[in-house]
Amino acid sequence: MWRYSEDTEFEAKRRAPRVGIELPVRCKCGAARSTVILKDLNQYGARIEGLERLRIDEPIHLMLPGLQPKLAFVVWSRDRVSGLEFEHRLHDDVFQSLVSDFAIRHYREGHPPKVPPIRHAA
Repeated sequence: MWRYSEDTEFEAKRRAPRVGIELPVRCKCGAARSTVILKDLNQYGARIEGLERLRIDEPIHLMLPGLQPKLAFVVWSRDRVSGLEFEHRLHDDVFQSLVSDFAIRHYREGHPPKVPPIRHAA
């Protein structure tokens, strides 16, 4: 079964907020190996970009830096973007290490991004 849905549908169901990441990672989906972009992450799952629409519950192995391949399952998929849930949650120390090493700057610093002031022509 294919499911095309916005990931916002799952926002209320998440167990933890996701942290913005921009990290190319290798993955294995079936017999195919690819590189995807890890876009956000929490201890329970992630959002990836780069694979064609995936089937719900399809298993994927992500090769996260410094870890053994991490098994995850597709919970939603739209175009080339998919939400994944890990088979086993990331340990808090492992998650914090990934965030400190690879999170988008404003997430590492613990505050939302600043909106630049609007400048008007003189």
